[in-house]
Amino acid sequence: MKNQILIILFLVFISCENVTEKKSENLLVVVDSNELKTERAKEPTKNSMLTSFLENPIDLQKFKKLKSINYTTTGVSNGMNYHFHPKIKDSIFYTYNYPTKNFKDSKRIDQVVVFKHGKNKHAYDDETEIMIELRIFNIDSDLGKANLVGYTKTELESEFGNDYLTLDNRIVYSNKNKVLILELEDSKVKSYRYIKLSSEKIDTDLIGQILK
Repeated sequence: MKNQILIILFLVFISCENVTEKKSENLLVVVDSNELKTERAKEPTKNSMLTSFLENPIDLQKFKKLKSINYTTTGVSNGMNYHFHPKIKDSIFYTYNYPTKNFKDSKRIDQVVVFKHGKNKHAYDDETEIMIELRIFNIDSDLGKANLVGYTKTELESEFGNDYLTLDNRIVYSNKNKVLILELEDSKVKSYRYIKLSSEKIDTDLIGQILK
């Protein structure tokens, strides 16, 4: 038994030396009753950062509470054909408008499109609603990590990688049925749209349909 403990300690010591020599490698040492195993831990990639963002760009309920004093609501709709549409009865699409201070252009008001259903579908404080789209034109710290207006193209690539579609003055990131369409001006983000789509087939034809 003592010999087994000494062997384990020696192997752990060797593993620690390897970690010192190769700082770029993360090592996870797992010891069980039968043997000593060393497994390499996976490091996060830029793609994982993009996937995480597209999965949940904002905390919707927190954002709504921050904006609860200053918002207006537009009419109800059935959504667009390209929107993700959960198969839930008694449902509607709703758009929240969030004008910034001293805004001058009514076409550049930040908007959040949500899918609502059930008895609270006309209530602002509906926690069951599903965010479908963000249309962002302004710098706004309340957006948290989704405060992307003003980012340079270099900063975007550093954050999300360079695996994107290019369409005119826009770049498009996507994963599964979620898409981020960023409009650039002088290599900086002028505005963007984030959308949960009804399809995972995302190409220039679909992007063109969205931008009409």
